[in-house]
Amino acid sequence: MQKWIDTRGGSRRCSKEPSNKKPPQNHGSLWSLVLAGGHGERLRAFTEQWFGAYRPKQYCAFWGNQSMIQHTWKRAKALCHPQQVVTVMDQSHWGYVRTQLIQESLGRVVWQPENRGTGPGVFLPLSYIRSHDPNATVVLWPSDQFVFPADQMIQVIREAAALVQDQPQRMVLLTVPPQSREKDYGWVIPGALFPHPEGFQVREVRRFVEKPLDAQLAEVTQAGGQWNTLVLIANVQTLWEAGRQCIPEVVVPLEKHAGGIGTSSEQQILMNLYRTMPTRNFSSDLLSLIPQQLNMMELTGVYWSDWGRPERIQETMAFMGRNVPSGESGEQNQVSWMGSQQVKMFRES
Repeated sequence: MQKWIDTRGGSRRCSKEPSNKKPPQNHGSLWSLVLAGGHGERLRAFTEQWFGAYRPKQYCAFWGNQSMIQHTWKRAKALCHPQQVVTVMDQSHWGYVRTQLIQESLGRVVWQPENRGTGPGVFLPLSYIRSHDPNATVVLWPSDQFVFPADQMIQVIREAAALVQDQPQRMVLLTVPPQSREKDYGWVIPGALFPHPEGFQVREVRRFVEKPLDAQLAEVTQAGGQWNTLVLIANVQTLWEAGRQCIPEVVVPLEKHAGGIGTSSEQQILMNLYRTMPTRNFSSDLLSLIPQQLNMMELTGVYWSDWGRPERIQETMAFMGRNVPSGESGEQNQVSWMGSQQVKMFRES
């Protein structure tokens, strides 16, 4: 039986999926880090209306039987071995996700004592990967995003991972060509273009613009700005050193925690750490400070949406031809790259 580890008390629980596969033993392999520690407060009223009670958006199945995090796990496991998928969750979410976890075959679930933002949300699970595979290539997966088709995105990530494995000092951020002048997204301004043998668009990063004001949008779009997906592919040591450089108040204490991983005192150490752990944002407090260390790879041919607001879910549902619980759907995104057959598959998925 494949196992995932409930680090709240160190107990092990088994998934229902038997497997005879053994995880790769070589170091420097590909890992997935799934971010699922947020509370989804901006969607609270929406999810309460839809499901009759509040639950964080990543655990919601807005259509079909799979939640957003289950779709994310499916993408992550298509990229690497299931035992090399590490997910960070908030301890208070156990009741929402218990059934979904039992259905999955995963490597490790790391329970953060409290949500301190995406900075600690990345580096806490990264400390687990680093302790097992110091030369790993890591893919960051936010669990609140809609992606179609997933195969196209995975192909782009594989290319980015190959680039990082060849040049570990480089980190690659996936970006999306904008479909609107979205003020609530982070934007990335591209720099020089790097040649790529497979034809993928790989560029330097000039700078980040977080949630631009109206006056900035024209400048950002004119400069060729793209949406930041927060899907990052990086060597674990390169990313760790970037964390030490930008948010040492998060990363240095977690280095001390690494010695307790897998011990009986692990959870108590974490509780003590989080009493003084500051809140930090991975994008604004780290990525935006090190544009010179990043490359951006364009995610083309993919419908992508960050489901952080009700209107984005409504826009996607309207495009898919599905009903929303109430209210008017927002203006549909333009997806002219899709052929009629792709649209049919999308709406029937």
